Amino acid sequence: MQLSKSLNQYQRHADAPSLYRRCFMMALFALLMVITSVKPTAVWAADSSKSASSASGTATPQDTFGRDTPRGSVQGFIQALAKSDWMLASRYVDLSSTKDPSGTLESLKSALDSGGRINEQLQISNDPTGNLDDKLAPNLDKVGEINNPTADKKSIDILMQRVKQSNGTNIWLISQQTLQEVASLSLVTQPTLVEKYIPKQWIEKDIKGYSLGHIGAVIALMIATYLACLLISQILYMIITRIYLATHPDREKQFPIDGRVVVPAAMVLTALIIKEAMILVGINLVVRNMASNLADILSWVSMVWLILRILDLIFKRAENYASNNHHPERLSVLNLLRKVVKLILIAIATIVILGNLGYDLTTGIAALGIGGVALALGAQKTIENLVGSVSVVADQPVNVGDYCRFGTQEGTVEDIGIRSTRLRTTDRTVVTIPNGNFSSMSIENVSQRDMFHFSQVFYISRDSDIDKLREFMEQTQIYITNHPDTNSVWNQVRISGTQQDAYLVEVRCYLNVKGAMDFNQKQTDMILKIAEMMKEVGLKNALPTSRVMMGKPIDITYSNFANTVPVKDKVTASEKLAQSDKPDTKP
Repeated sequence: MQLSKSLNQYQRHADAPSLYRRCFMMALFALLMVITSVKPTAVWAADSSKSASSASGTATPQDTFGRDTPRGSVQGFIQALAKSDWMLASRYVDLSSTKDPSGTLESLKSALDSGGRINEQLQISNDPTGNLDDKLAPNLDKVGEINNPTADKKSIDILMQRVKQSNGTNIWLISQQTLQEVASLSLVTQPTLVEKYIPKQWIEKDIKGYSLGHIGAVIALMIATYLACLLISQILYMIITRIYLATHPDREKQFPIDGRVVVPAAMVLTALIIKEAMILVGINLVVRNMASNLADILSWVSMVWLILRILDLIFKRAENYASNNHHPERLSVLNLLRKVVKLILIAIATIVILGNLGYDLTTGIAALGIGGVALALGAQKTIENLVGSVSVVADQPVNVGDYCRFGTQEGTVEDIGIRSTRLRTTDRTVVTIPNGNFSSMSIENVSQRDMFHFSQVFYISRDSDIDKLREFMEQTQIYITNHPDTNSVWNQVRISGTQQDAYLVEVRCYLNVKGAMDFNQKQTDMILKIAEMMKEVGLKNALPTSRVMMGKPIDITYSNFANTVPVKDKVTASEKLAQSDKPDTKP
């Protein structure tokens, strides 16, 4: 057989130029990744190589076939199968204890083509030590399974085993355990649907190792699956819409989810079904693996598309609710949140898609994290104001149109933006406050009070009759109690204190009025009414008084002249002042 001849001649072709070209391209790609990465990437690589070689104390050479990690071995094995290079494929299989290498490889390929499933790229470890959390032996990693049931086991695990070579390198190979279980299978030799309905010459013809017939079968299967899923999604949407409208009495009310979700939902179903459908029709492993990667990418793209559609519907309803309930300050924040959520979803989908394509994103994610921290430190105030705007809208201490007191100022809120809040003061000026500062202030929302406080003090003269004062207080208490705008929260008339010339009669109550203008009018009427009642009883207001004390002129003498100036020459201060005002008659 050609396979046996190829295996026997492999040692002579191990150093073929194609392998050198492949190694050169891998080294060039690695060099470009190192050049385009940031400094933490190089540090991480140095730490990784240092930790990997710490056990032996010396640097361990890398494997030229990319078998240092389970993911690299799986990728190399599938590429070898795509090229029909049996010599290269045998390098990824542990054939040390196999008597018939060619028969073992044929059985393995037939089992993989008939029902083999290889895990996604991100699910296969890319660490030289493998996945240590899979509850398997440290030198074993599961990378897939083969669905060819036997009497006691429904599937066979595809295990990669870490093997130490004579030169000290550790490589990952398909384990002997997997090969032994595959050899015990009773493979079905019936032709598959692809072999029945696709011409043989199309199947044998390949493009870079991928069978042209199998590629055409995958395309036809994907189109048929998508059309069927689209029809199913449309039918389900119509059924759910009719059930919703039938269970709601308001028939004019539309279904909250429109028909734009049908297409992405059909794409999600297609990505989920196509993998099983390819096994049923008999697509070989090489083409199926490529199509599975594309299906994974399609599933993530369609899932993000579907979620974005649903987010648009949710935010649209939230914006309509904010507009209808007169909360325009929420619109800017909702728009910002929608963009942030969309950006996060697209970033996650991009990372997963690149991972499925085989790119190692560990260093890239680390670089993005460091860049994000640097950006956050540089835009600290901006982020603080954004968070403050979210806090103001979420906590709602004030809304647009509310009158509030903040700090040493007060005014009416005119706009709550993403960065700042604008208020118009009583002087008709506009104050702009960053939301980071505004959210941390002590804000008194005057517009949210449920009632207005009437509190007035009347000064009654101290020489008033006590009985009349008591009668006045009783009449005032009856008046505020029976007033149509007061309530029972606090109605009280009392003497809160005394002064030298007045009794301080305090009248307090709460008024249920519509607003400040209405309160000012009712307060004026009540003050005038109480003043009339005070006049009818015969009480007078205690007016502020002031006393001027008049006395004789004070004689001011100068003690230093007491002994030298005669008594008759002594004058008072007033006389001296009068003399100074007389005109000078001397020439």
